[in-house]
Amino acid sequence: MQRWRRPPVWRVAAVGLLLCGWTSLSVAADSEPSPEEGIQLDLKIESLLRDGLDARGLSSRVRWSQAGLSLEVRAEQFTLPEPVGVLKRVRVECPDLRVSRAQIRCDAARLWGDAGDLDLRGALVSLRWGRESGELTLVGSWPGWFGARGEVRAHLDPARGWEVRADLREFDLAALAASPRLPLELPVDLGQGLADLTLDWREGRRSQATLVIRDLAFSDALGLQAGEELDGRLQLVGDARGWDVDASLTAGVVFVDPWFVDVETDGPLVLAARGLVADAATQEGRADTLALDYGEALAVRGRALEFAPERGLDGVFDAEVRALEVVYDALLSPWLVGTPLGDLETKGRMNVGLELQASAPRNARAQWSSLEAEDRRGRFGIHGASGDLDWSDSVPGQPGRIALEGAHLYGLPFEGFVAQVRARPQGLELLEPTEIPILDGGLRIGAFNVQQTETGPDVQFQGGIRAISLEPLTEVLGWPRFSGQIAGMIPRVRLEDGDLNVDGRLLVQVFDGEVILRDVYIHDLFGYAPELGLSTQIERLDLELVTRAFDIGRVQGRLSGHVNDLVMIDWSPVHMDLELMTPMDHPGRRRISQRAVENITELGGGIQAAASSIFLRFFENFSYRRLGFRCELRGEVCTASGVADRPDGGFVLVQGGGLPQIQVIGYNRRVDWPELINRLATIQAGEGPTVQ
Repeated sequence: MQRWRRPPVWRVAAVGLLLCGWTSLSVAADSEPSPEEGIQLDLKIESLLRDGLDARGLSSRVRWSQAGLSLEVRAEQFTLPEPVGVLKRVRVECPDLRVSRAQIRCDAARLWGDAGDLDLRGALVSLRWGRESGELTLVGSWPGWFGARGEVRAHLDPARGWEVRADLREFDLAALAASPRLPLELPVDLGQGLADLTLDWREGRRSQATLVIRDLAFSDALGLQAGEELDGRLQLVGDARGWDVDASLTAGVVFVDPWFVDVETDGPLVLAARGLVADAATQEGRADTLALDYGEALAVRGRALEFAPERGLDGVFDAEVRALEVVYDALLSPWLVGTPLGDLETKGRMNVGLELQASAPRNARAQWSSLEAEDRRGRFGIHGASGDLDWSDSVPGQPGRIALEGAHLYGLPFEGFVAQVRARPQGLELLEPTEIPILDGGLRIGAFNVQQTETGPDVQFQGGIRAISLEPLTEVLGWPRFSGQIAGMIPRVRLEDGDLNVDGRLLVQVFDGEVILRDVYIHDLFGYAPELGLSTQIERLDLELVTRAFDIGRVQGRLSGHVNDLVMIDWSPVHMDLELMTPMDHPGRRRISQRAVENITELGGGIQAAASSIFLRFFENFSYRRLGFRCELRGEVCTASGVADRPDGGFVLVQGGGLPQIQVIGYNRRVDWPELINRLATIQAGEGPTVQ
């Protein structure tokens, strides 16, 4: 058995100096040997400044005894790089220091220190230092900061640099976010959440980190960003030349104004980037490829991506929309709120390609199929839509196609059609004439061109309406059923400042007469209160057909007039100058039934029939010379007049002629328009007078 030998004092002192370093060294050696305590060497260093480490009030004690070597190092203050910073009352104890020719090691060192919110309370550390190789290895348990537990291993190879490995569990993310040592400022407050971290960092070489979060909740002060019960994973692999990033969100809900995403309902959000390089100082970045998946509904792919604040984004993107309803509800509709497309029921598939240069689109292509879109307010809808478009910012694109199996606009049905179109740098053009079937007629489009200008879209339209029968049209629109046709030429349609203006005139052949529409415009067509404006000229309507259609009794004769400056808000009149009169230049039979007299009287409220009760009882029809009605509508009040005024303030609506003679006279010149319409509906429903 080899006899134990006491090492020379100089070697013990060298070990202490090696572990501590020296600046302004003052040595106080107390080395009175005793058989029990062995040899003890104390070193006191007023200050130490080396390689970015600043220590004050540093002292060390090396003790040699039969049990072996032990080391104790103390410092009043020890300054480390951020985020640790200043550590006070530092103490390191190594009860089992081992020194050999190859290495110095301590397997059971313990650390104490106070950094304010962070402290060390006897944390266990293993240390090994190769005396010839210069390699240093530190292995220890995580000191419990932010509620986490696990192990950290650091290794220094002078030739290759540092390697740090960590396997940590159950970080309290709310506590971590509240710490002033966090090197970045979060835009939200973390309410709760746990995280696991696995780290394999190699100085100047390829490294890897994986962060797994559970049950994360966050919000901001304004309520514009929030998340609950979030589970996710983030992995980074790479070095300064480029990082591969894989991130996923697998559970919970997120609201980031204006988007709301329910991950559990719609599927996980998965992001993958390859070759990512980012510079925090310049805010510049680039990536070789980018992939984003939103469940099974959406897949976005990008390549050759570059971003700089002064230039914007460059790159090529491809998107496949497999479930339009999910993408629309979660991502598109919040951007479209307040527009005609902001409240839809959708279905279908799309493929979109886009090339960006300086954040501006250079080229784009789109294909769509089985597309459905139904306005939840019932204003419009399309179904069975398909097509493709090719666009460039410099030259016209390749010929494309737009097809529909059907559509409707405010209840008016459109049958299927196919249109050949071409996208231009600033608009869209129709390549060949197209007809959209409507009931038994159609809308003929000879030319159509949309051009984007500085003041908005400029629409050029030429076409016409091929005769549409009014009988099925009125049935579809819920109007009283009557016959006739609507047709006409539309030389031009203009879209200016959101207003749709129709040049030309539309001819409506109805009740054996004609109604000519002109000065038609529509403002905010798909808005919450669309405004329609037009003027009409009415020529020789057959009153017998009119009164039969509206079921108010029988009137024979003709009717002409006009409606000037009609304005309808949400399809209800609020302004017009109406005049309907018997044309004096159109002779013919002029008769009015007793039922018509009674219903006209019922309609007017203040209107009365002036005739002998005997005549009304025994005669079913009366001759008249003229009849007519004028109305100046402003808001809901109609200022009424007739074919003649009376000295007593009344006005004549039906002027008798022949025997027996009857006069229908009105006395109330201010008529409530909605009440008048309600009375007409009551009569049409069969609740008015029953006399024929």
